[in-house]
Amino acid sequence: MKSVLAIALAATVAASGLVATAQQTQLAQPAATRGNRIDGVVAVVNDKIISESDVRNRMRWMLLRFPETPSDDIMLEIQNQAIESLIDEKIKLAEFLKLSKDDRISQPELDEALNDVARSDFRMNREQFNQMVAEVGLPIQHLRDMEEAQIAWSALIRGRYLKTVRVSELRIDEMLGRIKASLDKPQYRIAEIFLYAPDQTSRQNAAARAQTLIQQVNQGADFQALARQFSAAPSASAGGDLNWLSPGDMRPEIAEVVLTAPEPPVLLPPIQSDGGIYVIALTGKREPTEAAKAVILDMEQIIARGEGASAKLATLKTTAAACGDLTKGLEGVTGITRTPMKDVGLMQVSPAYRTPLEGKTAGQSTDIIDLPDGGKMVFYVCNSRSGDADLPSRDEIRDRLFNAELALVAERYLRDLKREATIVRR
Repeated sequence: MKSVLAIALAATVAASGLVATAQQTQLAQPAATRGNRIDGVVAVVNDKIISESDVRNRMRWMLLRFPETPSDDIMLEIQNQAIESLIDEKIKLAEFLKLSKDDRISQPELDEALNDVARSDFRMNREQFNQMVAEVGLPIQHLRDMEEAQIAWSALIRGRYLKTVRVSELRIDEMLGRIKASLDKPQYRIAEIFLYAPDQTSRQNAAARAQTLIQQVNQGADFQALARQFSAAPSASAGGDLNWLSPGDMRPEIAEVVLTAPEPPVLLPPIQSDGGIYVIALTGKREPTEAAKAVILDMEQIIARGEGASAKLATLKTTAAACGDLTKGLEGVTGITRTPMKDVGLMQVSPAYRTPLEGKTAGQSTDIIDLPDGGKMVFYVCNSRSGDADLPSRDEIRDRLFNAELALVAERYLRDLKREATIVRR
């Protein structure tokens, strides 16, 4: 691992001029100081310096996620991404310190964050993780600084906007409706890399970067690793994976390309969108399953026996139109049993009773059904839903929408801070 990183870093810094700058700076110093390596300045953010060693360390960290040495083009992308992420972190931490009266993130918080990184990203314990980063020459303090900026920014955003970001019940209903409507339609497994490009100049650069990324994937580069490093979308932490989506869940411009794409797996051409360019990997397609087409019912089973059974049920159907009316409708009525039935799959119901239930929705009841023992029966349908077991709850949808909205707020906030900051790139 160490030799791979050394070769990769040498190629990158040589191509970018970082090494040359450092060497020129050292030669310009008096002879007495030439034995100590001079660390050049790559950028200055509001008087805070980003050094060459900062960039090299960040590149070492990013390269840990690549199984093989990336191409020169990708190495230059990694270098640029390293510089931009360091600039962002300087701005984020400075804003946190300004608004929090110089409070700092505690050492236990930083340790726990690094423990999480070791477990989730590398499946290592902390000792193994520390050994790995030491082998590639990456100071653990660099990672502490990185995590401090991220934790501080998250705390700042939530503290500032937690009470102002709202998710209405209408939005939850709309999303849940779209999810239910998509259950009987084909679904597509996609992953994304989003290159943020808000203006025409950056859009041209992003288009070239997108083509480079596609070329790298076609040559064997890992899409997930590239997404983690270069994507500006919230899905970057998951390697760009968006799981299974129906076309209605996608951005219209993406859905249009997906629907006309060849059979997966396939890498789609760059897709222009508001704010940037998408690189989409279409990795799977599935048709609706029988489980997704199935119907799950919550019902009330009403059975009457003895003389006048049919008349009793006919009267009940008149006085109690829906499940909510049954308690009042059955007051004082004898010879009737009422049995609640929840989560009953329609296909599990005996064929003799399934036909009267087919097509019934919440608030409806069946016709009177004859039982073999001479009794009479009516089903009241209280709730009818798709049989898909993976439908998210309303709380899960609320969290999903809230986090998406919070991410947009954070993006706008950071963009404004960068616009106001003094950033000098050397």
